[in-house]
Amino acid sequence: MDAIQKSKLNMGMATRDYLLPNTTITTALPNFTANYTSFTNTITQIQAIAELQDFEKTGISDSKGQQKATLCSLSADYSRKLVAFATFTNNPVLLKEIKISESELKRLADTDLKTKAQELYDRAQTNVSALSTYGITAATQTTLQTAITAFNASIPKPRLGIDEKKQATQQLTVLFKTFDTVLTNIDLAIDIVKLTQVNFYNGYKTARKIIVTGSSSLSVKGLVTDAETGEPVKGVTVSFALDDGTQMMAKAGKASSPTTVLTKKTAEKGGLQVKSLPSGTYIVTIKKVGFADQVVTISVNDGEMTVLNVSISKS
Repeated sequence: MDAIQKSKLNMGMATRDYLLPNTTITTALPNFTANYTSFTNTITQIQAIAELQDFEKTGISDSKGQQKATLCSLSADYSRKLVAFATFTNNPVLLKEIKISESELKRLADTDLKTKAQELYDRAQTNVSALSTYGITAATQTTLQTAITAFNASIPKPRLGIDEKKQATQQLTVLFKTFDTVLTNIDLAIDIVKLTQVNFYNGYKTARKIIVTGSSSLSVKGLVTDAETGEPVKGVTVSFALDDGTQMMAKAGKASSPTTVLTKKTAEKGGLQVKSLPSGTYIVTIKKVGFADQVVTISVNDGEMTVLNVSISKS
């Protein structure tokens, strides 16, 4: 997982654990139970896939490297012994077929190394009855063939490891889309008790906050997606207004809306970045022609990056 995904997972677990002992409040909320169940199941799946993704697969390559080194060493030793045999028996054809140094063996591609080692084995097998004084016997033949077989079996494994990791990454992408969807639904349900369960609501918002520390100098990193397709939406206008209390006053008819301090547009892949934004609570307005406007509230703190992921629906 990347830093943002890890932070989202941490937030998800904190949110899950906060909601669990508050069932007396949440059970009565519309659609809450189904979304909460889906949310917790998704977290469990993300954790399982993340373990697979993070599984250390270099051991596969290390094992293959050891097997290759063993095969190169054995093959080079065979070549030296067969060179002596071919020279002393005046066999130029055999000499040409089996003469190769260890450094040359190491430079061969995996399949070529396996082929060359097998050639050395086969040539030795043809002459094995005459090679005992050169140090090649039935026992050494077995040792070489075993090394060839082990190395050949190891060749595809690193690629399989890479494919598994790629699949895990793809699965995480799908799971986090589900994570975002059900969490948005939970947010809508929790908003119902904002005024009647103030302490619960504030605690939820604290647990719900995504914080990525130590990984970026950005104040805000965001992504806007189409609620129907999940695809990123470019050219969305995102406006940040510092909430200094004027919002509540505006609802009471005592003041105008807060003043916008920054406006950004999402890039080709639906993303936006804000490098510097003073600490505070911001009312964020998301607008694009053809889509319904959306307003969310975020908190920004010095030295921390706030993640803003929003799905917008076509109007």
